[in-house]
Amino acid sequence: MPRTAAPRRRITKDPEVRREELLDVALQLCRTEGFESMNVEQVTQAAGVAKGTFYHYFASKDALLEQIVQRFGDALFDHLNAATSGLTGTGAERLTSIMAAAAGYKLAQSDITYASFLYRPENLALRHRLFAIWRERARQVLEPVIRGGAVDGSFRVTYADGTTDIVLLLWFDAADRLWERALLAPDADSFVTVMIEGAGAIYQAQERILGLPEGTFSLPVTPEFIEMTKQLFESIDRTQS
Repeated sequence: MPRTAAPRRRITKDPEVRREELLDVALQLCRTEGFESMNVEQVTQAAGVAKGTFYHYFASKDALLEQIVQRFGDALFDHLNAATSGLTGTGAERLTSIMAAAAGYKLAQSDITYASFLYRPENLALRHRLFAIWRERARQVLEPVIRGGAVDGSFRVTYADGTTDIVLLLWFDAADRLWERALLAPDADSFVTVMIEGAGAIYQAQERILGLPEGTFSLPVTPEFIEMTKQLFESIDRTQS
């Protein structure tokens, strides 16, 4: 009697693993094609799944992009939490290390398209929603450092909670206004100038609020940083034209 081949078993993956795989594939396509050009069919083909599988995890392309951006923010704060867990020194020294870790992480990602997606006019509500989440995560990192600096005398502040609120206004609201002002720049060079000068003003305001000497915080203006900022301008100019 001839032997029959055993039926092939369908391989199923944990839903969270599959979702992360789709996000990874989509992010890579965003890097090569751009947020606007990337489409659902490209994602499903690259991931080797049916469109029904895609829509099981994401209601739309924009829902996918929202989760990509949210994952970037979550990963940034996870990175900062890990970076601060073993920090020693004064509050001022710890804050300097936190800011350097954040800048290093963003530069290492080399993903300029996050901002171009978040600042699309139709994503205003999404940006505010994500910023509200990220502001609270930033508070969890920042408030203990400011409280510690008030105790050790490296920060000349009397109310750590209130000072934390003001610094967070600089990190989010002032940075948001800076971005809107930079978008009015007529070319990439002007955009870079507005961003660098505006960031410098935010750093200076933070120093004064914390009672630190001028120049305590400095923006890492490297050729790589300038080139990335120019690319960001070109991305925004193209997607919003």
